[in-house]
Amino acid sequence: MKRSIWVLLVFLIFLPAAAQNSDWQLEFFDDYDDNAFSWPLGTEMQGTTTIERVITDSDYRWTISTTDPNVSWMGLNLGYPEGAGRYRFSAQIRLPDFDPLTCAGLMLDNQGSSFYGYVICNDKSYSLFRSENGSVKTLIPYSPVKDYDSFAAFTMSAEINDGWVDLYYNGESLDTFNIGFGRGSFGLVAMPQSTEKTEISFGALSFESSAAVQQTTFNAAAVDPNASENMARLVKMLNMKERIASTAGTYSPLPEKDISLAMMGYSTREGFGINAQNLLLQSDIAWFSGYERPDYANSGCGFFLRGVDDITYIEIYAAMDGAVYVNAYRAGAFVPLITLKYGVWSIEGGGRLGVAADAQKITILWNDSILGTVTDATWMWSGDAGYIVHSGTNGSFGTRCLFTGGESYLFSGD
Repeated sequence: MKRSIWVLLVFLIFLPAAAQNSDWQLEFFDDYDDNAFSWPLGTEMQGTTTIERVITDSDYRWTISTTDPNVSWMGLNLGYPEGAGRYRFSAQIRLPDFDPLTCAGLMLDNQGSSFYGYVICNDKSYSLFRSENGSVKTLIPYSPVKDYDSFAAFTMSAEINDGWVDLYYNGESLDTFNIGFGRGSFGLVAMPQSTEKTEISFGALSFESSAAVQQTTFNAAAVDPNASENMARLVKMLNMKERIASTAGTYSPLPEKDISLAMMGYSTREGFGINAQNLLLQSDIAWFSGYERPDYANSGCGFFLRGVDDITYIEIYAAMDGAVYVNAYRAGAFVPLITLKYGVWSIEGGGRLGVAADAQKITILWNDSILGTVTDATWMWSGDAGYIVHSGTNGSFGTRCLFTGGESYLFSGD
């Protein structure tokens, strides 16, 4: 999906601090009731983009038209309260019900030529991106917002602590990312995805601070400092979403492998030589079929884990039919656990596959987003983990799987 960006950083004016609860101090709040803070109104031209801004019924309404999407913004640097080390920025937003497709949200850490944007879209997805000198990089892929209501306004919040930004939708945690945070200013982001006239309404806006920098649900310090940025983000995100019980563990890269098997209906496994029950594995995988019409569902690449022997293990593999299969084997008995759709069939393709196992929960990730979770995997044991390849053809080289950029995270207390 093409994501075109317009960004407007609105002026924030601080109110005297007022206690919201034992941790947070309310530094700023406005619901646009009487425009006491003189928000920019009227029509503004920015290249080929026209933005009309009005305040109606306590909504700050932007109507945007464009023939050539581009990035533009205006802003004012914020001051930060003394002694604060944790911040929360929130806004209420109303998007078009379904059409035209659009996204909107929060600007974070604006440094003039660079900023982060956290957005929700009316195709029921969210994302985090970074814009730097007009170049946009997606940091968190567009992922589903399961409880999105197409006919209602929503509240989105960004909580910043120790460089990490934790993303919330209507009070529910969505994701997290380490942005570093240089104490740049906050703002509002509008991202129409078409040349159709698009109306976006912003409601109540608030900014809070806290001197308490310690997080109650998860702690970045508990993540292995050797973990890659992406692995650290996944560990924290999975903990936020209660897919794993703790963030403490040990990080290791995985070996790269190029494995082929030309035996239809067979699989081969290459173990890592570990002994673990609870762990997180992820790797970029690419697959190729030596025959143009393989057995798609039984041709694929992935991981096995909790492997006791050749007939007792759990497998997770992305098949050429566009699905990820999670199956358990216990003393040879086959039990399918879950099948999750990741895309469409292809005899040559790829993506980043991940699996997190924590006791009875097994969570599958595709391209760094949660695809689904098994919550009652009652067969639990410690064992080896590694790569697995399923072949759906005898033709030529059979099924080939290329594993690169692999990482493992063994959770402490296993």
